[in-house]
This record gives sequence, C-alpha cells and structure tokens, in this order.
Amino acid sequence: MLPAWMMTDDIYTPQKGSSAFISKTMAALGRTMARLRVQRGHEKSRHLPAVVKIIMLLLLIITVSACRNRVVILGIAAFVQVYLCTWPARDILSVLRTSAFAGVLALILFAPAMVMNPSGAANNLMAVAKVFLSVEMVGIFNHTTQWNHMTAALRKLRVPGIVIFTIDITLKYIVLLGTLINDLLTSVMLRSVGRNTGRRRSLAGVMGVTFVRSSEMSKEMYQAMQCRGFTDDYKGL
Repeated sequence: MLPAWMMTDDIYTPQKGSSAFISKTMAALGRTMARLRVQRGHEKSRHLPAVVKIIMLLLLIITVSACRNRVVILGIAAFVQVYLCTWPARDILSVLRTSAFAGVLALILFAPAMVMNPSGAANNLMAVAKVFLSVEMVGIFNHTTQWNHMTAALRKLRVPGIVIFTIDITLKYIVLLGTLINDLLTSVMLRSVGRNTGRRRSLAGVMGVTFVRSSEMSKEMYQAMQCRGFTDDYKGL
C-alpha cells in the first residue's frame, strides 16, 4: 500500500527567468571561438598556395591604401564583389557583416572631421571605403585559407619561428578555452531550473574557472617546453 503523498501528482511550474544578456553574449563568444576548430573554407583540390594568397592580399591592401585614383579602387572593389558573388549566401553574409561593422566604425570616427571640415568629406568617405574594402579582402582570405596553411606560408616567407609559434599556440588555446566556456555554460544551464537567482555568481564562476584553467594550461605548456629543451626554433606546424 503506497502512502497518499506518493499517489498525488506534483504540479510544478518554474518561473521564467529574465533576459540573461551577459550569459547569451558569453555563450555566443564561446561558440565563435570553438568554431575555429573546424575550418570550412572554399579550398578545393586545385587552390592557390597560401603563400600566393598572402602576397596578393598584402599587395592589394597596400595598393588600396596608397592609391588615390578612384578608378583603380573601384576596379579592385568590383573584382572583389564579383568574386564574392560566387560564394554561398551564408558565407557572403559573414564577410559583409564584418566589413560593414568596420566601415560603420570608421565612419563614426571620421564623422567629426567631416562636420568640422565639409570640404574634405570626399576624402574621408574614400578612407571609409578603403577600410571596408580592406577588411572585406581580409575576410575572404580568412574564409579561403586554413590556419595551418597560414602558418606554413609565414614560415616560407622567412618569418621568425617564435612569431609563428606564438600565433599557432594562441589559436589552439583560443579553441580550447572557447570549448571550456561552452561546457561550463552548458553545465550551468542544466543545473538551473526556472529562475536562476544567482546569475551573477554563475557567470563569475565561469569566468573564474576559465581564468584558473588558462593559467594552469600556460604553466603546463611552459614546463613541457622546458622538458623538451625548446630553443625558440619552431618547425612543427
């Protein structure tokens, strides 16, 4: 015979929590960093080497920055837009979103100068267009070149090994810490039922654990480098 309290239905309706803007922002940041682990670019079986891409990117950025002929800049912009139109819509939106943000930021920075000196507004708008175009070309390069190919190309261009090592290790640990943040936020959401009255405490805990874990990982890497006799010569990619 079961007790009466075990035979009754419990009706529990948790309260809805308020908008957790900080938590959503950190979750989006963690997902963005974790996406670096898998690079889905537009590289095909016969693609340009990363060295050629880097040289072309540098030449185009220098040309756009130094050139004052609007026809040349419009020609480069037209070529970039035509090439971008061959991409999937999702990737086009990703590149244009970053470029538009950089262009709007540059426009805000140049706005006081254009107001105080209207005669130079055309030059300021040209500078904004150059910023937009340069960031767009960098975004295209980022989408079409994998990180390990970038570091290999830098090695071929005689960039010091310690610089390549710093870039490579930074990217790897961004992925690791981004994955750690995602796991921590997932555990917080699974343990939160209804209204979470300790959101600030939970976010502070996530930030604290991430900081402590990053400190531990840096110490472990330093000790591993000491054990292996690292001599600032980075050859592995």
